[in-house]
Amino acid sequence: MATVSTVTAPQGVGAGAGRPSSSQLSVTAFDIPNSRIVHGEKFPLGLELKSKDTVDIDTAIQKIEELSQAGAFKDLLTNHGTILFRGFPLTNATDFQKFVRAFKFKNPHREVGLAGKRTTVTTDIKTANEEPPDVKFYYHSEYGRSAHFPGILFFYSQIVPESGGQTPLLSSLELYDRLKEDLPEFVRHLEERGIIGRQYFPAKEDPEAEHIGWNWRDSYGWDIKDDDTLEVQRAKVEAVLKDQLEADGEWQPNGSLLVLQRLPAIRYIGSTGKPKPTFFNGLAGVYGRGRDNHALEAPHKGDDGKYHLPTTYGDGSPIPTEYLERLLEISDEIGFLVPWQEGDVALINNFTVQHARTPWVGNRSLLVSLWDGDERFVRREQIPA
Repeated sequence: MATVSTVTAPQGVGAGAGRPSSSQLSVTAFDIPNSRIVHGEKFPLGLELKSKDTVDIDTAIQKIEELSQAGAFKDLLTNHGTILFRGFPLTNATDFQKFVRAFKFKNPHREVGLAGKRTTVTTDIKTANEEPPDVKFYYHSEYGRSAHFPGILFFYSQIVPESGGQTPLLSSLELYDRLKEDLPEFVRHLEERGIIGRQYFPAKEDPEAEHIGWNWRDSYGWDIKDDDTLEVQRAKVEAVLKDQLEADGEWQPNGSLLVLQRLPAIRYIGSTGKPKPTFFNGLAGVYGRGRDNHALEAPHKGDDGKYHLPTTYGDGSPIPTEYLERLLEISDEIGFLVPWQEGDVALINNFTVQHARTPWVGNRSLLVSLWDGDERFVRREQIPA
């Protein structure tokens, strides 16, 4: 789609003397170098705010609201997976929050079982994972290791570093296609067996929790009270695992919690006519971090002092290393590095797009906002032949 049509502003709405109103603004497509074509569509799609005059933030936000209410972005996000917005006058987290709210998604996503370092900046805005800049993140679906995950991701590039720090993206639809072609047996085993993901959560009072950056009480124990006994605390955590994640918890002798999540590795999205398979999981991320930290062998504690517990097939058998190595190779082959400029925002369909992180040098600020979307997965057996 070459152009997003301008939506006329309501009568009487202006932007002040000497500045354009929202009706005078246009949002048009621009070419992103090295973008890909996936299932006949550009990945990602670039949309740029055009105006011959300086635009203030509130007028720009009004333009997004008008386009959103007219339904301009729904099909674009479904078809392209990611939209990179450029040219909007965003300078801080408050502007970013106005921007994400303009799309009128129903519910901010509540993170259940956070296993990463983030800081809340405003009501709907958090920092991206705060691990050191030399740490590489491999491709993953956001919360792809869980039964509770967001549908929509916003990434806001507030400060671009001297070098590196791009956000790699890939289409999990294209990734499925490539794996089906190159590793059909791997795909068949994933579809037949599913996977079991494992995550380690220390007790809050364990010194290890400060180093790791999370613990089972903060991740799952929102209903815990200070005077709750340990038995009551554990019961409340187990209820969250069962009711919200359909997960199992195994308490360890040192007071830590091992969370086991039985999930499909390949799911089917229902918004594209006949449902399409998408490689929705965290397999590459788990394996890549474990490999980099020399944690592939038991007890799976890495050079970074953290546990990198392996994901297995759903029957408990190990996933062959050669499959996982090829998964990383294919991911890099079809990946796209977002060429961040300050003020850029990427709107991402988490159901069909995986993301990663490259190391960087210099100061960098990337903020995130997670939302529940309208997309839903359908079961494979529900798909017409």
